[in-house]
Amino acid sequence: MFVTLGVLPPPKTFRRRILRRTAKDTLSCSRVTLPNDFSFYHIQLTHDPDLPLPWTRIAETAGAFRTRLLLPDGLAIDDTADAAAFVPQKLPLRLLCNSAARTLQRMQREPLQQCLCVLDPQGVLSDALDPFVPLVSELRIVTDDLLAYGETADRFRRKYGLSLLLTPDDADAAQSNLLIADDAADVPLTFAGTVFTNHPQPRMNAAMYMPAPPVLPPDYAALCPPAIDPLIFASAAYELCAADTLGELWMPMNELSTVNSL
Repeated sequence: MFVTLGVLPPPKTFRRRILRRTAKDTLSCSRVTLPNDFSFYHIQLTHDPDLPLPWTRIAETAGAFRTRLLLPDGLAIDDTADAAAFVPQKLPLRLLCNSAARTLQRMQREPLQQCLCVLDPQGVLSDALDPFVPLVSELRIVTDDLLAYGETADRFRRKYGLSLLLTPDDADAAQSNLLIADDAADVPLTFAGTVFTNHPQPRMNAAMYMPAPPVLPPDYAALCPPAIDPLIFASAAYELCAADTLGELWMPMNELSTVNSL
């Protein structure tokens, strides 16, 4: 489970302006059920934007889920607060992988000339790489969790006759011409080719593609609170509430031609 936070300003009335220094924040908490029958909590706070947020009250209300807070865009938790914002670990990379596969299908490049490297430190894509089999002739995986890919490597060898090249060294990525990396800062400087990434940066000799923001299925979109990033919300539902169907989403990818030169 997780907790979302909504912050609204107080009513702009004369009485409220007079009492703003002494009035207490209005805070409520409700439980919301996701389409897969898992739940999250939503804290709604009415708060004067000129005053510090009551992080102690927010943390106490969130209880055991105080380290799984989803915050409105632009809001940060006070360093002294006994709380933490939820940081996605799996879904953004998975959606990037899905989107890259769709893009390569559309490009219709000659598979025999394509070598794909996937930077997957935590081993979260071990069951998501099958769509690339007809699109590339070689598939490299840079990961710190070689065990996660053990069964995948055996399955690919038996089912497709394709050997996965597993390595913990990201320098091996430079030997490919296609690369998937959540953050382009992790791409070796010597890499020259096409990069699919969630976080692009200027890089000589590399064409970068970035996915558009995700569009949530209607039943999830209806429950995502205003000002909460849909990707953060989807990631929390997927990673903390077993909303596995969200792992099948994909987004159109745009080539960022402006990052091709320094």
